[in-house]
Amino acid sequence: MTDKKSAPTYRVPALEKGLEVLEILADAQEPLSLSQISAMTDKNTSELFRTLNCLVEQDYVAREDVSNKYWLTLKLFEMSHRHSPLEHLLQAANLPMQELARTLEESCHLSVIRRNRLLVLTQTESPNKVRISVSVGASFSLIHTVSGRLLLAALPNDQLEGLLANTDEYIELAIIEREQLWQRLHHIRATGISKAVDESYVGLQDTAVLVGSPSSGISAALAVTQLTVSKQHSDTQQTVKALLDCAQVINLRAGLSAQWPAHPQLY
Repeated sequence: MTDKKSAPTYRVPALEKGLEVLEILADAQEPLSLSQISAMTDKNTSELFRTLNCLVEQDYVAREDVSNKYWLTLKLFEMSHRHSPLEHLLQAANLPMQELARTLEESCHLSVIRRNRLLVLTQTESPNKVRISVSVGASFSLIHTVSGRLLLAALPNDQLEGLLANTDEYIELAIIEREQLWQRLHHIRATGISKAVDESYVGLQDTAVLVGSPSSGISAALAVTQLTVSKQHSDTQQTVKALLDCAQVINLRAGLSAQWPAHPQLY
């Protein structure tokens, strides 16, 4: 898989300067003056003035007439809503998942939470003639699947509690079963890995890792289902490493921040 660090780096100072200014203004709680922006960077006011003028002309930034302070317009917000984040994720995941399938000689799939269920977004088939397949578009239980529990564990506590409180399968669990579920979520959150053997079907092992994070605005579970006994079966460590490497490449291609565990405390 292509590593971002191994790719040649070509500096574009003007673009880098403009992006830095946009990030500063995005984090600011109020409009900033030219001198304030300069103090937050290593750039002098004259070069920043040219950058800001360009951003103002392109409507990314607005300037107050009296104070000459700058703030972001809604142009970036509008641009972010011109495409589906999931479509962007699927495009970013396509090639890395193909390489993962070749590496493990197993099919792999990507899933997200939709309406308190686990929804399979896409699958890349194993190159082998005999393979395990999951239907794209199929939905499954969140609490009874490896990918579902992974995505639950990645949620902040308030979102997690709210989702479970409105999930019939969780409501129907006995007290001891709820305690066992919380223990599993705690372990997943601590390790970043979700695994199970003989859960979906006897003789199958499911392994999943996280792509993105809730803080980045989108997260998905990247998973592989394997026969526990087969000639090409990879050991668990090899499978986990391949999944983590693939998830890292997808994150880089999609521009997603990967922070795991994002919320280490579970009740």
